[in-house]
Amino acid sequence: MEFLDQEEVKSMMSEFMSSGEIAQLAQVERPVVTTWRRRYPDFPAPVPGAGGQLLFPADAALNWLLDRKLGNAAPETLRAERALHTLTAYAREHGGRRLVLSLGAALCLREMSGQALSADPMKAARRFDPEDDFLLSDLQDAPALADLPGMVEQVIEGAYEVDRAYRFLLASAARLGWPELGADALTPHLVTLIRLAADVPGRLRARSRITVGDPYAGSGDLLAAVLNDQEPEALSFNAAQPDPALARLIRRRLLLAGVPEFNIEVVPDELNDEFADVDVIVTRLPYQPTEQRDPAEDLDKISDIADRLGPGCTAVVVGPAASLVDAVRDTNAITKRADLLTSGLVEAVVRLPGGIFPARPGHSAALWLLTRDPVPAAQGRLLLADVSGAALDQRVAEAAAEDILLWRAEGYRRDGHDPRTGWVVPLDALDLRRGAALRPPGPASVTMRARLAADRPALIGEIEGRLTDAEHEAIRYAKEHGPLSTGAAQRDGSRPKELSLGALRTARRVRSLPGHRLSPEHVGQRGHHRVFGATEVIAQSSKRWMDRLTLAAEYPHVGLTEPGDLVVTMVPQFGVFLDEDGFSVIEFPARGLRVSPGDALTPRVLKALLDTARNTTRSPGAVRGPRLRDVTIPDLSRDEAVRLDEVLRRLGERERLLQRQAGLLAELRDLAVTGFADGTLTTLYGTNS
Repeated sequence: MEFLDQEEVKSMMSEFMSSGEIAQLAQVERPVVTTWRRRYPDFPAPVPGAGGQLLFPADAALNWLLDRKLGNAAPETLRAERALHTLTAYAREHGGRRLVLSLGAALCLREMSGQALSADPMKAARRFDPEDDFLLSDLQDAPALADLPGMVEQVIEGAYEVDRAYRFLLASAARLGWPELGADALTPHLVTLIRLAADVPGRLRARSRITVGDPYAGSGDLLAAVLNDQEPEALSFNAAQPDPALARLIRRRLLLAGVPEFNIEVVPDELNDEFADVDVIVTRLPYQPTEQRDPAEDLDKISDIADRLGPGCTAVVVGPAASLVDAVRDTNAITKRADLLTSGLVEAVVRLPGGIFPARPGHSAALWLLTRDPVPAAQGRLLLADVSGAALDQRVAEAAAEDILLWRAEGYRRDGHDPRTGWVVPLDALDLRRGAALRPPGPASVTMRARLAADRPALIGEIEGRLTDAEHEAIRYAKEHGPLSTGAAQRDGSRPKELSLGALRTARRVRSLPGHRLSPEHVGQRGHHRVFGATEVIAQSSKRWMDRLTLAAEYPHVGLTEPGDLVVTMVPQFGVFLDEDGFSVIEFPARGLRVSPGDALTPRVLKALLDTARNTTRSPGAVRGPRLRDVTIPDLSRDEAVRLDEVLRRLGERERLLQRQAGLLAELRDLAVTGFADGTLTTLYGTNS
């Protein structure tokens, strides 16, 4: 591979990136880039950098990835990352904070004006923001960039819209040299828990408009999270941020998300009279190092928030575990925490796992929920949850939020919902006046299983009944169809010829379906269309879904599978899945195969033959693995394909009956063993009962 000479290097205006940065851009491992350089002669030529490190022209690397369609990054992600890489050079020269603020202001002006910026945007800035609420000062302080309007258009093009471009810019602040902006950021799943516990949709159903506040707003990320899947026009926002630059950043963040300008209020005071009209408060207490942290001050801040809550209003507060749930020794802090807990305002306390502040992994935190005038059935009791014993994922966040919302709606009922993440505890059962730690009775692992343990005998009885029904169904099937007999016999004649999938496609007997690059934020555990990628094909099942509205809005070109389509992957190994239900989304690098109507090869037969194909594995040391079009199967005659399809159909029916019984037996075994192991279950076998 040839190197560019020094004159060519000096003449190039584009930024350079290393092999590691290309790997990060393409979302692959570092050795993959080395393989690409060796395998593809058109890979961009390297330039010797400082210390002998090889660097590559960023524009050429991006175009190569887009043309080759290699790697795991979506095209829009590649374009956005490329724009970010262009910004890193300016950030190194002018500072990350200055660049993020000025470029964000330019994006906001671009949205306000509705047209591309001119070479001198200050005239438009003074016209659209004369009070300097959103952008004027940041544009005046902007560094002398070579082409600010072009840079703005490049970032927007990479993200497709201004709001997404601005969110991408803020999310990349640490990489641009401003890590302080995200120092207090929370993990996405904790943000989900906060958003669900705030219950903005439920409040909007009761009222046409609500106000959300944050007295310690930081960069406004919690306020922006509340906007998720909500109509921006129905929400007003109050925030406190003493830093004028960050105050403008918050206003821009909300404005670009669609919130009307007159619905945004950002003030320099931490708490003021404006917060008395707020329906929901979402906030985190300002971080203090351990040696400077005073639990009494943290509790004073929560008390100030509680004093401003109106009837039916709720506050969700994240603060240090040392102040909110751990044992406290300071007499003043003990008194303040006891007074708050017995005031009737604190409805739930959640002990959180470590690491919920990614920038401060050693900072332990907890979550308090306060509601003015809770339901009478909640008086004198507290929902005490503990999710610290497990990773706070989507499932745990949704379970904790469900516990909180049901407790808020119903209060204590003997026949009501048993929390899955904690206990409802009488306040007089807690040793509040001694500053004891707030913990539910029993270990967190037992608390998480409390509901299941109480219901385990009933669950076992239900499974035993379903197992009996499955056995009777198998008996009825055997009586109706008789013993299994395929009539197998020795076949005479030569072996069938081999036929490749490429030849099947050429003959139009099989049609290839593309896989699509999906953004992780658009795929979840709920939705209308199952998503099948390489992992799901290997596992022969999918637990990922996509919402149909998201699919229509973000991926209008994506076609769904039909019943009987095959989903195939070659990486990390060969696998085939028969999608009997259809209406699924295929995720790259998986792809689909659709058998032409009327062909002798049924989907069932094609899957079975592909499962037995020999040329599907990569030999050790091989430069290139097998390609899907080269995979070969026996070219069965129409009569043989029909016979095989009938055998597979009859085997499949009996296999489904047996798998149903096997699944119920495995579920029954797990419940029984777990119950005996934790001392919550026994049986009457071997007794006189």
